[in-house]
Amino acid sequence: MLLTLEEDAFGRVVGRIAHKGAQATVTGTDYSAAVSELREAVESALREGLGECFWHEVAGDYRWLFRREGSVMRTAILWSSGTLTGWEHKFWAECEAQEFESAMRVPQ
Repeated sequence: MLLTLEEDAFGRVVGRIAHKGAQATVTGTDYSAAVSELREAVESALREGLGECFWHEVAGDYRWLFRREGSVMRTAILWSSGTLTGWEHKFWAECEAQEFESAMRVPQ
């Protein structure tokens, strides 16, 4: 799994995630808040087996979901532009928890 996080010129976060052919670009309006929430969700998934966070955008929200079962970590990213449209799948991957931990080292 590969994750990159960048701050653009407007203070937004641009995240790119990829694993075995699956890939997505995920954005949020506030770099610091989004990275902090992602870090907490990753730590929760590694520690407790479940983690979740939301990255807010003007037009909707990205939802990051992490679930550990034994040594396997599952990652899903969903998008919603409102309650009528529900959640749309943007990314899904499964890998070893050690690979996940290494890839998801979120900057402080």
